[in-house]
Amino acid sequence: MKRAFGWVAGVILALITAFWCVTATADLALSAGLYGTPGTYKVERCYDTNSSGKNSHYDCYGDFTPNGGTADDALYVDLEDTGHDYPDGTEFDAQQGIEPETIQRVGFWGVVGELWQVAVCVAVLAILAHQAIKPRGEAQRRESYPREPSRRQKVADRVGYAVLVAIPVGILSWIAMVAEPSP
Repeated sequence: MKRAFGWVAGVILALITAFWCVTATADLALSAGLYGTPGTYKVERCYDTNSSGKNSHYDCYGDFTPNGGTADDALYVDLEDTGHDYPDGTEFDAQQGIEPETIQRVGFWGVVGELWQVAVCVAVLAILAHQAIKPRGEAQRRESYPREPSRRQKVADRVGYAVLVAIPVGILSWIAMVAEPSP
């Protein structure tokens, strides 16, 4: 029963993480300028949606203007949970996604702001895959003798290497995002 519960919990966690990974990768691609409409976002005002003052969550209102567009082409967009209290009038390069209200900051800081999410997703999925692949029980006891590891153990080890890469990338990206200078 314990093993079945572990498999069910692992599958549910994998599905949730895979969904998060797909959406984070789409946001990363938008921030990298791989798709969408390039333009400029001008902040009209930002406000803290968390009134407790402990953890700030900033929403900003402003206009997105496509490159080469005029003031008539500007689209009023609400950016939720921006992570920054941008001063009024701040302008930054942005990319508009398929849906008109999807706006992402582009360039180095935009990519860094999304990269940590992809790295965390890859790390969690790799840990789950390692747990599912590695030998258990009788197969694990056979592996404990000094001989060549099985193909299954080699695959599990290689999947484990993804964790060794994804975790530092995620940590460095998150640190860079936190240390981002205000525009």
